Amino acid sequence: MTVGPRVTLQPIPMNLAALSGGAWIPSATPGYDLGSPSAITAWSGQGGVMIPNPGGNVILAFACGATLAGVTQILVGDVIGSTGLVAPATSEQVTIAANSSGWLGPFSPATFNQQAPTSVTYGGLINTTPLTAAAQGCVVIDFTTTTTLAVRALSLIPVQP
Repeated sequence: MTVGPRVTLQPIPMNLAALSGGAWIPSATPGYDLGSPSAITAWSGQGGVMIPNPGGNVILAFACGATLAGVTQILVGDVIGSTGLVAPATSEQVTIAANSSGWLGPFSPATFNQQAPTSVTYGGLINTTPLTAAAQGCVVIDFTTTTTLAVRALSLIPVQP
């Protein structure tokens, strides 16, 4: 079980420049991008990421090296009425295989953005660190292992005709 804080990633606009400028990520550099397409920060105990997602146009790009990242959980943030509870399915789960790359998302703000992060308790999670107020309005994604995983948050920008 991964236990550790989550780091907040600022999305990089994906289609402002050609990908040849380094907007994608290499699997040879495990870590996360804090918002600069030129630097990956090494993991140091983090068990997941939080990504502000006001418009539902955020994706999380990943590249995984020889050690699989395993089960990845995307926490559902939609609160049921005034109960303070999330829907019975508290997370979407995907498996990130070894030697793979791709992306997760985009994420619906109504379903995945955290609406009451400090009052919701999730069960059966891979990261048992409680959510903080900083998760409000963010997509929260937790990983089983980050040994060879690199991630970068990207925002999609609508193109006008």
